[in-house]
Amino acid sequence: MLKRKNAMNSFQENSCPKCHYAKMKTWDELTAEQQMLAERLPGSAEYTQTERKKHRFCERCWFEDKEFEGMLT
Repeated sequence: MLKRKNAMNSFQENSCPKCHYAKMKTWDELTAEQQMLAERLPGSAEYTQTERKKHRFCERCWFEDKEFEGMLT
């Protein structure tokens, strides 16, 4: 039961809060084409490139999760 609960929490943490798509992606997980699209989102004017690499993105609706504290590589 505990394993199932952890899997459910993991799914909720990784899903888009806007469209509920199953997996949000970090900057490094985006393809070069997706990164180009993300650079044209409204949030790109508010945050530096370094800050945006800490965010997660939904490849379905392009919601940008600014609260995610990703790790820089």
